[in-house]
Amino acid sequence: MMSFESFVRLGWSFFRTVLRGFFPRRSQLPRFEAQYRPDGVLTTEGPEVAVQDRAQRCFSCGACDVAALERGEFGALGPLGPMAFVVGVTRQAGLDLAVPGEVPPALVHALTEACPVRVPFGGLVDLVRRRRAEAEGASAGLAPRAQLPG
Repeated sequence: MMSFESFVRLGWSFFRTVLRGFFPRRSQLPRFEAQYRPDGVLTTEGPEVAVQDRAQRCFSCGACDVAALERGEFGALGPLGPMAFVVGVTRQAGLDLAVPGEVPPALVHALTEACPVRVPFGGLVDLVRRRRAEAEGASAGLAPRAQLPG
């Protein structure tokens, strides 16, 4: 049996929820992104989204690793190989990833062609470089970090 206090608390929660629906609130997503962008949270707008959407279809089959091994360029996108590079970028924003040196365009094309879901390796390389530059700029004090109040 429900106690009177539980009934009152449930009713009050229901009333607040319904009341909140009548007053639109501003989205907090821009503040969230501004706060955590230097920490590696990927944006939800701009050209990065298209790359992220296509890259997140990766189901870690390893076809790109095989293609890189066949070409003798397994470590071109990092020591763990192309599949780990894609998974790292799409799952954790890739700030701890770095693209070593210049990645041959022929390799990028070969990896994209070998992938059954056509992960855009070229776009991911650009994304990681852009995010790395932003993070280094933020750490150097060039882009001040937004602070949440309180």
